[in-house]
Amino acid sequence: MSTTSRNVLFLLSSSREGGNAEQLARQAARSLPSGTVVDWLRLEEHLRQPFRDLRHAPGGYPKPGPELLALAERTLAADELVIVSPVYWYNLSSTAQHYLEHWSWWLRVPELRFRERMRGKVLSFVTAHSSEEDDAVAQPPIQSLSLSADYLGLRWRGALIGHGSAPGQVLTDSRALEAAREFLVRPITVEPRAA
Repeated sequence: MSTTSRNVLFLLSSSREGGNAEQLARQAARSLPSGTVVDWLRLEEHLRQPFRDLRHAPGGYPKPGPELLALAERTLAADELVIVSPVYWYNLSSTAQHYLEHWSWWLRVPELRFRERMRGKVLSFVTAHSSEEDDAVAQPPIQSLSLSADYLGLRWRGALIGHGSAPGQVLTDSRALEAAREFLVRPITVEPRAA
């Protein structure tokens, strides 16, 4: 049995603090075993530098500044990354998308060894949307994250989906709360594809 603590990083990406996706994620985190290192990070506080696609620019990407480098290292220190985002216009929030765009930059910073160090980590998604029953609206961001996991050789846990519009409404979604109790503790059976 491993004595190493599991490190779970929750990446809060809603434009509303304490929204339904965040409240559902906090419910899920309550089931994590004692000894788990739980880190909560509000992405908008760490993504002040815009992403620029410099793949084909002379000189390519510069080294990220201290704030982005610290975010990259927190990402790499985690065993599991939990993207916490409501469904906005059938997709991830712009903040979550901004974070993922920076992965393209970090992949091109040799000293980070980003691809190598990301391989085998777990990627999960906690979301909420205002459609009362139709979870099809959450499929575009789920597919986006699942494909991103495949691309980097991450293990994909899947999505925890709640329903609610006004803050706190998700706490009346009994199915989501039941699913939250086992979401982060169930075994992951899907292995990453070869990248």
